Formats: sequence, C-alpha cells, structure tokens
Amino acid sequence: MSLTSRPVRDPGLQPERTALSWRRTIMSAIIADVFIWRGWLQALERRDTDALLATGHSAHVIGLGIAAMVACLTTVILVACAVRRIRVLHAGVVPLAAAADIAASALTLRTASAAIVALAVAAICAIALGF
Repeated sequence: MSLTSRPVRDPGLQPERTALSWRRTIMSAIIADVFIWRGWLQALERRDTDALLATGHSAHVIGLGIAAMVACLTTVILVACAVRRIRVLHAGVVPLAAAADIAASALTLRTASAAIVALAVAAICAIALGF
C-alpha cells in the first residue's frame, strides 16, 4: 500500500442489517397507525348523530383524529429518515477519509427519535381516548 492511497471501507453486511432494522421499525409504525386510524374511524361511526347535531364532534373523537394525524406524520418522517440513512449506507465502498459522511447525522437520529416518541404518545393518547 502506498502512502498516497487511502484504505477503503468495507461495509460488510452492515447496510443490509441497518436496512432490515429500519424496515422493521417502519412496519411497526404502520401497524400502530392502522390501529390508531381504526379506533378513530370506529369512534366516528359510534357517535350519536343527534348529539353530533346538537354539540358537534365530541372531544374524544377530535382527540383520536389528532392522534391519527400525528401517527401518520411520524410514519412519513420515519420513512424519510430511513431512506436517507439507507442511501448513505448503500453508497458503496468509500475511502475512510469520508467516514464522517457514513456516520449517521445527529439531525437524522434526533428526528427519528422524536418521531418514535411522538408516535408512542399518539398511541397512548389513542388508547386512553378509545375507552
């Protein structure tokens, strides 16, 4: 190896493992979304039409609707973070000088973490409002 050539990064199976873990996370988020949306739609069907005409939407139906929208938004954010991260890891073999580009950016990790926490809060609110 000459002094001018740089060592090359061999990612091994890391990109595949990371992609699989992101896919599992997204699948879990989609399942949570389905249950939250299902609860909201059932609450919309169960409401009393006479009470709806007199008072408008009940607080728990509106709360479930907000939880459903938050869940949908967080899943979209998670998908965007996953796509960005998987593209970086699947970029191929790169010189080690660019190792900073390979590491997950703090913004991506913070955004994904915040999205997961928001989804958990939406799920807890949907469970609480559903009863």
